Amino acid sequence: MEQRRFHRIQSRAPGQLSHFGMDYKCRLENVSLRGALISADECIMIPVGDCCTFSVVLEPETAPVVITACIVHCFFSMVGVKFVNFSGDAEERLLSFMQRLTTEPDKLKQEWEMIQEKRRKSREECCLPTATRS
Repeated sequence: MEQRRFHRIQSRAPGQLSHFGMDYKCRLENVSLRGALISADECIMIPVGDCCTFSVVLEPETAPVVITACIVHCFFSMVGVKFVNFSGDAEERLLSFMQRLTTEPDKLKQEWEMIQEKRRKSREECCLPTATRS
């Protein structure tokens, strides 16, 4: 059963996964606004549930995008990750990269707007006095 809420874009961008001092040279297989499938030429020894740093070069001659990601699936030399934190402008750079490659620009725009709305509501909720929260 398909559980993805965000459409994926194929990519072969080079990157690196880092976990407790261990670095894995890797590449994107596909990416969404909230996660990715990443492959390597070696076995990736990061347990499901652990978080790691994922650095990926989305465009040649530019600094890598740095994302904190948690492992949600692991199968030998491939891992599925969920993005949990973006460094600097990484989230906007990822969006820009995906906008250039997507065949579904309207769907990508809707997904981005949904993420922004959820983030806005979350900020509003955290600022409400405890007695007014439901």
